[in-house]
Amino acid sequence: MAVEDLDHNSDSSDVEDVGGGMFDEPDEWRPKTPPPTFASHTLSLSPNSSITVRLIGKSPLWGHLLWTASRITCNYIESAAQSLVQGKTVVEFGAGAGLPSLVCAALGGKTVVITDYPDRDLIQNIEYNKLHSLASPSDDESSLQNEDGTRKIVLPESSTIHCAGYIWGAPPDPLLEISPRGYDLCILSDLLFNHSQHEALLKSLQLTLAKPDGVALVFFTPHRPWLYEKDLNFFEIVRETGELDVEQVVDHTMDKVMLEEPRGDQSLLLKVFGYKITWKKELA
Repeated sequence: MAVEDLDHNSDSSDVEDVGGGMFDEPDEWRPKTPPPTFASHTLSLSPNSSITVRLIGKSPLWGHLLWTASRITCNYIESAAQSLVQGKTVVEFGAGAGLPSLVCAALGGKTVVITDYPDRDLIQNIEYNKLHSLASPSDDESSLQNEDGTRKIVLPESSTIHCAGYIWGAPPDPLLEISPRGYDLCILSDLLFNHSQHEALLKSLQLTLAKPDGVALVFFTPHRPWLYEKDLNFFEIVRETGELDVEQVVDHTMDKVMLEEPRGDQSLLLKVFGYKITWKKELA
Protein backbone atom coordinates (compact mmCIF):
# COMPACT_ATOMS: atom_id res chain seq x y z
CA MET A 1 0.00 0.00 0.00
CA ALA A 2 1.68 3.20 -1.11
CA VAL A 3 1.81 5.91 1.53
CA GLU A 4 0.60 8.48 -0.97
CA ASP A 5 -2.46 6.34 -1.72
CA LEU A 6 -3.31 6.15 1.97
CA ASP A 7 -2.95 9.86 2.57
CA HIS A 8 -4.98 10.97 -0.43
CA ASN A 9 -8.52 11.97 0.53
CA SER A 10 -10.36 9.83 -1.98
CA ASP A 11 -12.00 6.47 -2.43
CA SER A 12 -9.44 5.32 -5.01
CA SER A 13 -8.05 2.03 -3.80
CA ASP A 14 -7.01 0.12 -6.88
CA VAL A 15 -3.69 -0.09 -8.66
CA GLU A 16 -3.89 1.25 -12.19
CA ASP A 17 -2.20 -0.99 -14.73
CA VAL A 18 -1.44 0.97 -17.91
CA GLY A 19 -0.08 -1.60 -20.31
CA GLY A 20 1.49 -1.49 -23.71
CA GLY A 21 4.71 0.25 -22.83
CA MET A 22 3.66 3.45 -24.66
CA PHE A 23 5.09 5.67 -21.96
CA ASP A 24 8.06 3.52 -21.03
CA GLU A 25 11.21 5.52 -20.46
CA PRO A 26 14.77 4.42 -21.14
CA ASP A 27 16.31 2.67 -18.16
CA GLU A 28 18.82 5.47 -17.63
CA TRP A 29 15.95 7.96 -17.14
CA ARG A 30 14.35 6.04 -14.31
CA PRO A 31 15.25 6.66 -10.68
CA LYS A 32 17.00 3.72 -9.11
CA THR A 33 14.85 1.40 -7.04
CA PRO A 34 15.59 1.85 -3.33
CA PRO A 35 17.47 -1.05 -1.77
CA PRO A 36 15.61 -3.66 0.28
CA THR A 37 15.09 -3.04 3.97
CA PHE A 38 14.71 -5.49 6.83
CA ALA A 39 12.31 -5.70 9.77
CA SER A 40 12.26 -8.07 12.74
CA HIS A 41 9.50 -9.48 14.89
CA THR A 42 10.08 -11.07 18.28
CA LEU A 43 7.80 -13.81 19.54
CA SER A 44 6.80 -13.47 23.18
CA LEU A 45 7.48 -17.16 23.71
CA SER A 46 11.04 -16.70 22.46
CA PRO A 47 12.23 -13.27 23.70
CA ASN A 48 15.80 -13.96 22.61
CA SER A 49 14.74 -15.04 19.12
CA SER A 50 13.20 -13.14 16.24
CA ILE A 51 12.02 -13.53 12.67
CA THR A 52 13.65 -11.06 10.29
CA VAL A 53 12.00 -10.43 6.93
CA ARG A 54 13.30 -8.61 3.89
CA LEU A 55 11.06 -5.92 2.41
CA ILE A 56 11.46 -4.99 -1.24
CA GLY A 57 12.72 -1.46 -1.79
CA LYS A 58 9.64 -0.09 -3.54
CA SER A 59 6.40 -1.60 -4.76
CA PRO A 60 3.14 -0.24 -6.18
CA LEU A 61 1.65 -3.38 -4.61
CA TRP A 62 2.67 -2.25 -1.10
CA GLY A 63 5.15 -5.03 -0.33
CA HIS A 64 7.82 -2.53 0.74
CA LEU A 65 6.35 -1.92 4.21
CA LEU A 66 5.68 -4.10 7.23
CA TRP A 67 2.31 -2.89 8.47
CA THR A 68 1.49 -2.83 12.17
CA ALA A 69 -1.59 -4.99 11.63
CA SER A 70 0.77 -7.74 10.49
CA ARG A 71 2.58 -7.69 13.83
CA ILE A 72 -0.68 -7.69 15.81
CA THR A 73 -1.90 -10.60 13.68
CA CYS A 74 1.26 -12.46 14.68
CA ASN A 75 0.69 -11.71 18.36
CA TYR A 76 -2.85 -13.06 18.18
CA ILE A 77 -1.75 -16.18 16.33
CA GLU A 78 0.93 -16.81 18.93
CA SER A 79 -1.60 -16.45 21.76
CA ALA A 80 -3.77 -19.18 20.23
CA ALA A 81 -1.13 -21.24 18.46
CA GLN A 82 -2.17 -24.59 19.85
CA SER A 83 -5.69 -24.42 18.44
CA LEU A 84 -5.05 -22.24 15.39
CA VAL A 85 -1.71 -23.37 14.03
CA GLN A 86 -0.06 -26.49 15.39
CA GLY A 87 -0.44 -29.30 12.89
CA LYS A 88 -2.74 -27.13 10.75
CA THR A 89 -2.78 -25.95 7.14
CA VAL A 90 -2.42 -22.20 6.65
CA VAL A 91 -2.78 -19.83 3.69
CA GLU A 92 -2.15 -16.08 3.68
CA PHE A 93 -3.53 -13.74 1.02
CA GLY A 94 -1.75 -10.50 0.07
CA ALA A 95 1.12 -11.55 2.30
CA GLY A 96 3.76 -8.95 1.37
CA ALA A 97 6.86 -10.15 3.19
CA GLY A 98 4.88 -13.03 4.69
CA LEU A 99 5.56 -12.42 8.39
CA PRO A 100 2.32 -13.97 9.77
CA SER A 101 2.86 -17.05 7.60
CA LEU A 102 6.42 -17.43 8.81
CA VAL A 103 5.24 -17.14 12.40
CA CYS A 104 2.72 -19.91 11.72
CA ALA A 105 5.45 -22.12 10.31
CA ALA A 106 7.69 -21.40 13.30
CA LEU A 107 4.85 -22.33 15.65
CA GLY A 108 4.28 -25.72 14.06
CA GLY A 109 1.95 -25.15 11.13
CA LYS A 110 2.00 -28.35 9.09
CA THR A 111 1.61 -26.74 5.65
CA VAL A 112 1.95 -22.97 5.21
CA VAL A 113 1.27 -21.28 1.86
CA ILE A 114 2.35 -17.65 1.43
CA THR A 115 0.59 -15.89 -1.47
CA ASP A 116 0.54 -12.47 -3.02
CA TYR A 117 -0.18 -10.94 -6.41
CA PRO A 118 1.96 -12.74 -9.02
CA ASP A 119 4.45 -9.91 -9.38
CA ARG A 120 7.98 -11.19 -9.92
CA ASP A 121 9.64 -8.96 -7.33
CA LEU A 122 7.06 -9.74 -4.67
CA ILE A 123 7.16 -13.50 -5.14
CA GLN A 124 10.96 -13.58 -5.33
CA ASN A 125 11.10 -11.65 -2.08
CA ILE A 126 8.72 -14.09 -0.40
CA GLU A 127 10.93 -16.94 -1.61
CA TYR A 128 13.93 -15.14 -0.11
CA ASN A 129 12.18 -14.88 3.26
CA LYS A 130 11.14 -18.50 3.09
CA LEU A 131 14.81 -19.48 2.74
CA HIS A 132 16.41 -16.97 5.10
CA SER A 133 13.99 -15.90 7.84
CA LEU A 134 13.86 -19.23 9.66
CA ALA A 135 16.72 -21.58 10.41
CA SER A 136 16.87 -25.18 9.30
CA PRO A 137 17.36 -27.91 11.92
CA SER A 138 20.62 -28.75 10.15
CA ASP A 139 22.06 -25.21 10.31
CA ASP A 140 25.26 -24.71 12.27
CA GLU A 141 25.48 -22.31 15.20
CA SER A 142 26.98 -19.44 13.21
CA SER A 143 24.02 -19.33 10.81
CA LEU A 144 21.53 -19.06 13.66
CA GLN A 145 22.49 -15.48 14.48
CA ASN A 146 20.48 -12.52 13.20
CA GLU A 147 22.24 -9.24 12.52
CA ASP A 148 20.50 -7.63 15.51
CA GLY A 149 22.05 -10.17 17.88
CA THR A 150 18.94 -12.31 18.33
CA ARG A 151 18.74 -15.92 17.24
CA LYS A 152 16.78 -17.28 14.33
CA ILE A 153 13.86 -19.50 15.11
CA VAL A 154 14.31 -23.04 13.82
CA LEU A 155 11.63 -24.28 11.43
CA PRO A 156 10.13 -27.49 12.86
CA GLU A 157 10.89 -30.56 10.76
CA SER A 158 7.15 -31.23 10.50
CA SER A 159 6.48 -27.85 8.84
CA THR A 160 6.64 -27.03 5.13
CA ILE A 161 6.39 -23.60 3.47
CA HIS A 162 5.18 -22.92 -0.07
CA CYS A 163 5.13 -19.65 -2.01
CA ALA A 164 2.63 -18.86 -4.76
CA GLY A 165 1.32 -16.02 -6.87
CA TYR A 166 -2.44 -15.76 -6.54
CA ILE A 167 -5.03 -13.21 -7.68
CA TRP A 168 -7.96 -12.79 -5.32
CA GLY A 169 -11.18 -14.25 -6.67
CA ALA A 170 -9.43 -16.52 -9.17
CA PRO A 171 -9.96 -20.30 -9.06
CA PRO A 172 -7.73 -21.52 -6.22
CA ASP A 173 -6.82 -24.80 -7.92
CA PRO A 174 -3.05 -24.40 -7.37
CA LEU A 175 -3.67 -23.73 -3.66
CA LEU A 176 -6.00 -26.70 -3.32
CA GLU A 177 -3.43 -28.96 -4.99
CA ILE A 178 -1.27 -28.29 -1.94
CA SER A 179 -4.11 -28.76 0.56
CA PRO A 180 -7.07 -30.47 -1.16
CA ARG A 181 -9.46 -30.12 1.78
CA GLY A 182 -8.84 -26.41 2.09
CA TYR A 183 -7.04 -24.52 4.85
CA ASP A 184 -7.59 -24.62 8.59
CA LEU A 185 -6.41 -21.01 8.89
CA CYS A 186 -6.74 -18.22 6.32
CA ILE A 187 -4.96 -14.92 7.04
CA LEU A 188 -5.99 -11.54 5.62
CA SER A 189 -3.81 -8.82 7.12
CA ASP A 190 -4.36 -5.17 6.16
CA LEU A 191 -6.22 -5.87 2.92
CA LEU A 192 -9.61 -4.23 3.53
CA PHE A 193 -8.54 -0.79 2.27
CA ASN A 194 -9.03 -2.20 -1.24
CA HIS A 195 -12.80 -1.85 -1.30
CA SER A 196 -13.30 -2.91 -4.91
CA GLN A 197 -11.71 -6.27 -4.06
CA HIS A 198 -13.96 -7.21 -1.12
CA GLU A 199 -16.09 -9.55 -3.23
CA ALA A 200 -12.98 -11.21 -4.67
CA LEU A 201 -11.47 -11.68 -1.22
CA LEU A 202 -14.71 -13.21 0.04
CA LYS A 203 -14.82 -15.58 -2.94
CA SER A 204 -11.26 -16.74 -2.27
CA LEU A 205 -12.11 -17.22 1.38
CA GLN A 206 -15.19 -19.30 0.64
CA LEU A 207 -13.27 -21.49 -1.80
CA THR A 208 -10.29 -22.16 0.46
CA LEU A 209 -11.53 -22.15 4.07
CA ALA A 210 -11.73 -25.73 5.30
CA LYS A 211 -15.06 -27.06 6.56
CA PRO A 212 -16.33 -27.39 9.20
CA ASP A 213 -13.76 -25.83 11.54
CA GLY A 214 -11.69 -23.48 9.39
CA VAL A 215 -10.87 -20.04 10.83
CA ALA A 216 -10.09 -16.84 8.94
CA LEU A 217 -8.34 -13.94 10.66
CA VAL A 218 -8.95 -10.48 9.21
CA PHE A 219 -6.87 -7.74 10.85
CA PHE A 220 -6.61 -4.14 9.68
CA THR A 221 -5.98 -0.50 10.52
CA PRO A 222 -8.30 2.15 9.02
CA HIS A 223 -5.46 3.91 7.20
CA ARG A 224 -8.03 6.28 5.65
CA PRO A 225 -10.31 6.96 8.62
CA TRP A 226 -12.87 8.79 6.48
CA LEU A 227 -13.47 5.45 4.71
CA TYR A 228 -13.63 3.30 7.84
CA GLU A 229 -17.26 2.34 7.20
CA LYS A 230 -16.29 1.06 3.75
CA ASP A 231 -13.56 -1.05 5.35
CA LEU A 232 -16.18 -2.55 7.64
CA ASN A 233 -18.46 -3.29 4.71
CA PHE A 234 -16.38 -6.42 4.07
CA PHE A 235 -17.86 -8.00 7.18
CA GLU A 236 -21.37 -7.08 6.05
CA ILE A 237 -20.98 -8.96 2.78
CA VAL A 238 -19.49 -11.88 4.71
CA ARG A 239 -22.59 -12.00 6.94
CA GLU A 240 -24.89 -11.67 3.93
CA THR A 241 -23.67 -15.03 2.61
CA GLY A 242 -25.65 -16.69 5.39
CA GLU A 243 -22.83 -19.24 5.64
CA LEU A 244 -20.26 -17.46 7.79
CA ASP A 245 -20.12 -15.98 11.27
CA VAL A 246 -18.08 -12.89 12.16
CA GLU A 247 -16.66 -12.14 15.60
CA GLN A 248 -14.41 -9.27 16.65
CA VAL A 249 -11.49 -10.61 18.69
CA VAL A 250 -9.01 -7.70 18.86
CA ASP A 251 -9.24 -3.96 19.46
CA HIS A 252 -5.63 -2.87 19.90
CA THR A 253 -4.37 0.68 20.34
CA MET A 254 -0.82 1.34 19.17
CA ASP A 255 1.64 3.69 20.83
CA LYS A 256 2.06 5.80 17.70
CA VAL A 257 0.67 6.20 14.22
CA MET A 258 2.59 4.25 11.61
CA LEU A 259 2.52 6.82 8.79
CA GLU A 260 4.84 9.82 8.92
CA GLU A 261 2.20 12.34 7.85
CA PRO A 262 -1.09 10.83 9.02
CA ARG A 263 -4.41 12.38 8.03
CA GLY A 264 -7.80 11.91 9.55
CA ASP A 265 -9.02 10.71 12.92
CA GLN A 266 -5.91 9.92 14.95
CA SER A 267 -7.83 7.62 17.29
CA LEU A 268 -8.64 5.35 14.34
CA LEU A 269 -5.14 5.55 12.87
CA LEU A 270 -3.82 4.18 16.17
CA LYS A 271 -6.10 1.15 16.02
CA VAL A 272 -5.68 -2.41 14.82
CA PHE A 273 -8.97 -4.28 14.65
CA GLY A 274 -9.06 -8.05 14.42
CA TYR A 275 -11.96 -10.27 13.36
CA LYS A 276 -12.46 -14.02 13.23
CA ILE A 277 -14.60 -15.59 10.50
CA THR A 278 -15.89 -19.17 10.80
CA TRP A 279 -18.46 -21.36 9.10
CA LYS A 280 -21.88 -21.34 10.75
CA LYS A 281 -22.03 -24.44 12.87
CA GLU A 282 -25.53 -25.38 11.76
CA LEU A 283 -24.36 -25.38 8.13
CA ALA A 284 -20.91 -26.93 8.58
